[in-house]
Amino acid sequence: MSKPSLDEFEDTIRKAGGNLSAAAGMLGVSRRTIHNWLKEDEAFKTVVEDARKRVFDKCLDTAYAVAMGVPIIDERTGRFVAWREKPDSAMLRYLLATLGRDEGFNDRVNVSVDNPLPQVIQVVTSRGAGTEEKDEQQDKDERKNT
Repeated sequence: MSKPSLDEFEDTIRKAGGNLSAAAGMLGVSRRTIHNWLKEDEAFKTVVEDARKRVFDKCLDTAYAVAMGVPIIDERTGRFVAWREKPDSAMLRYLLATLGRDEGFNDRVNVSVDNPLPQVIQVVTSRGAGTEEKDEQQDKDERKNT
């Protein structure tokens, strides 16, 4: 087969979900032939990139549903009843770590010599207000005993 028109190629790639092997089979050419078309024609390359981005968007929609869960809502009251699919915390962490990098979410802790960890860590207790002086005195007493 000769090189298809851009519209024919776009339709085939869309039907193949961006999969070049499937598209090659549909067009009756080798995968290598499609790669050559992509090298030669920027418009063909853009078609494949766009198709793959659409597939990625569908995957992201699915990942979002997995992360957030699918609730069952009582139609009469509008209140939550149960989960059709429970939320997946691992998927939620993954989405936050990858998509939320610009917002400060990630799995890494950066420690450098220029910015060392604090030498003293203040512990906040739930004993309530007014206990700070007692805590300081306890700390002093403990230091004397060690």
